[in-house]
Amino acid sequence: MTALNSAEWSVTALAPQVQVIASRQMPILAQDIEKNIQKHWDNALKQYPELYNGRVFCVDHIQADLISGHWSEFRRVLAQMKEPHIFGANILRPLAVVGLMKTPDGVVIGQRSQKALYLPSFWQGVPAGNVESRAGETEIDLAAQLAAECEEELGLKSSECRIGACLLACEHPDSHIVDIGIEISVSIGFPDLQKRCLNEGNAEYGALFLMQTGRTPDGNIVPTLRAMLDTVEYPS
Repeated sequence: MTALNSAEWSVTALAPQVQVIASRQMPILAQDIEKNIQKHWDNALKQYPELYNGRVFCVDHIQADLISGHWSEFRRVLAQMKEPHIFGANILRPLAVVGLMKTPDGVVIGQRSQKALYLPSFWQGVPAGNVESRAGETEIDLAAQLAAECEEELGLKSSECRIGACLLACEHPDSHIVDIGIEISVSIGFPDLQKRCLNEGNAEYGALFLMQTGRTPDGNIVPTLRAMLDTVEYPS
């Protein structure tokens, strides 16, 4: 298993129950920047017609016990992915949750779909997704965000999941996505999890893998996952 250059990814240890707050409004942009954003969005829709311009949370400041930022929109985040310097010094740092999933059989990771917009085919913690406002809510609940991703990506019910402590924040040096690694335990074993993901998940993953001593999958690994795995022991 290989990794992106982990040394370039900024890692911050977090308090187990780190608080996340929106401390300002989404900024108003100049007209030329807005036109550029829309151009990137229109082009992306041609390739990924299922894209949805939802409200996503972006980080302004990170401390061990407090993350502050503002609500933005996915359209802006995507434009920055396509054109990294589009906002000049006002870089967007989209917040995401990533699970370190423990089953009765061990830690499970997932390989992103080959068709994924972000890091296709990379191995990462499961589930994972942007911190977003699904129903217009303004409060940020990281555990609820991760539970929602469990249902969407893996078909897991909230009663089957126990969300644990926040571990760390890890920032991608190019996209500036900030992953929040969170422990999660599920009650079903790996074979049942594979079936559930296949039958009830949203095809986010091309494969799931059970981490065991001496067994690692081929391919690239997201540094957030490597950093999380370094914090725990998993069964052989």
